[in-house]
Amino acid sequence: MPPAPPVPSLWARIGRSVAECAPVARFNASVLQHRWVLTARDLRRDLWARLHEILRPAVLVARGLRRAAKGSKGWWDGASKRRRQTQSAVVLGVCALVLVAPYGPLLLTLGVLGWAGWLGRDTSRKGADPESAGHIARLQAVYNGLVPYLHDEHDPDQHFKPGGGYRDAFTSWDFDEQDRLTAFTLDYSRYVRDGEAEYRAKVERAVEGKVGRGNEFLYDWDEEGNHLAVRVLPPLPSGLAAQPWPVAEIEYVLGITDPDSAGRLIPVLLPEEPADEPESVPTQLASRATPTPEGWRTAAVAPVIWRVGTPCPHPHLLVTGPAGSGKTTALRSLLGQALGRGQQVAVIDVEQTDAFADLSGRPGVRGVIDDPEHALALIEWVGLECERRAERRRAAAEAAARAEARPHPPIRLEAAARTADGTQNAQNAPSAQGTPADDEAAGPQAPEDRLKPDRAAADADAAHSRLWLCIDGLPELLDAAGRLGRPDIEDTLAAIARKARYADVLLLTTIGEDRLLQLRPALRAQLTVRIAMGSVEPEVSTALFGGTLELGGTRRLAPGRGYARVGNGPVIRLQTPYAPPGDVSPLRAVGTTASRASQAAMLTPSAG
Repeated sequence: MPPAPPVPSLWARIGRSVAECAPVARFNASVLQHRWVLTARDLRRDLWARLHEILRPAVLVARGLRRAAKGSKGWWDGASKRRRQTQSAVVLGVCALVLVAPYGPLLLTLGVLGWAGWLGRDTSRKGADPESAGHIARLQAVYNGLVPYLHDEHDPDQHFKPGGGYRDAFTSWDFDEQDRLTAFTLDYSRYVRDGEAEYRAKVERAVEGKVGRGNEFLYDWDEEGNHLAVRVLPPLPSGLAAQPWPVAEIEYVLGITDPDSAGRLIPVLLPEEPADEPESVPTQLASRATPTPEGWRTAAVAPVIWRVGTPCPHPHLLVTGPAGSGKTTALRSLLGQALGRGQQVAVIDVEQTDAFADLSGRPGVRGVIDDPEHALALIEWVGLECERRAERRRAAAEAAARAEARPHPPIRLEAAARTADGTQNAQNAPSAQGTPADDEAAGPQAPEDRLKPDRAAADADAAHSRLWLCIDGLPELLDAAGRLGRPDIEDTLAAIARKARYADVLLLTTIGEDRLLQLRPALRAQLTVRIAMGSVEPEVSTALFGGTLELGGTRRLAPGRGYARVGNGPVIRLQTPYAPPGDVSPLRAVGTTASRASQAAMLTPSAG
């Protein structure tokens, strides 16, 4: 506890009471605070500052002479008599030689003045650390916390050692306006095991413990140069809701991230808070933004884009994380974007969470299945559908190849068609229109056949549209399949994932982080778009991203916060949009691809 403030004495209380009484307060306001008195006070302060600046050389010389006299007195008292005589004779002899030389007195005078001015310089900060006491304490605390991990007795530079100073290892650092450490760079020994994931994780946890576990960090390990750069990342915008995204038709928004981690910005709607200041959005982005409803604001953020084409290099998604971290919400946001573009969706929810119950019966939804037997049948149907689509694609490619290889027929010009009487045209006209006998052979066409829609064409469109297979709770499905005598369902899903790459079929799965390591490598290797919700343990990070995260920080992240990696790209921070149950609307892409009419028909996002 901080010490209690001292109690003011009796005389101090009496003096305060006298100063606060009405006559004294009136005298201070009328006399001491008079404008003439204030002007004279400012003039005196300005004159003193100017005089001190003008006489600064004289002050330095006088201070130097005083220090020289003090030092000479100390030397005279501490030296022996013989030493005093010898040194005095040498000094007097040198002065005599200088005096008899040309311009000797002038040179001697200038030398004495220069020597006195050098002695009179301000040495109060000589050798002192320019940082404030608070900054020094924070940096030294981080240094002391890293000594057990980065100290190496074989290091000749001894960057980290017990009792050392932070300047032995830290090369740069930065503090914000609230005196919080936001970035620093340090050097470490060349013998440090910086290539081991577990060792790096220990160092990162030590940094987070000293700087603050409530922050999020970005680590940049330079193994070749033995440098480590640490930067505290700003928080991502919160309250992001599922909404129409201004992206291309082949692009799907997984969420938002840091501007440094993405190649562009898009305008989105965020909840308006009283403390928020209006953010200026670039003109080229403002033209693509949806109208801002009341209670919302438009902000330019960096999106995490998942590009899905035909063929797609990364067509399958894996979302992992603890319970309540937002795995299902991330899938619902993607399904809303798929339905908004007229694509087919099939959902397997063996956990029976009813998170996708509102999708049942919607156009484009093949079904929302929670029965394990029906789910296995749907997976078999998807496998057959992949083969059918691949066969149709193969047949279309062969037909196109045959059409290109077939020679074009020659153009025949009949001279009779160009005759003036037109007899040949009159004879050919009935054959072009068809004879009555041909019409009778074809048979009459019923009115209902002409009016009803072409169901075959509709089925063909559905067969050619992209199909999304969403499995929410893959471990529960695997357990149910094992109870039903189907332990090979993982191999089946891995085979489907391989075939789906060229069949416009996407596989989306969620799995708890406690079951991720039990997933077969054949299936896990096919799920190349990966999202980890919440904090990630080192072993889970190694299995999911191929190593420990270069990102770290608080062990408690808000729902929807996590990390993402698309294919072989870097691991970046992610904030997924919120899509609550019962409020998944088809979300078309707007701005770059949608027409003005479709943009006008877009619904504004709800608060969820």
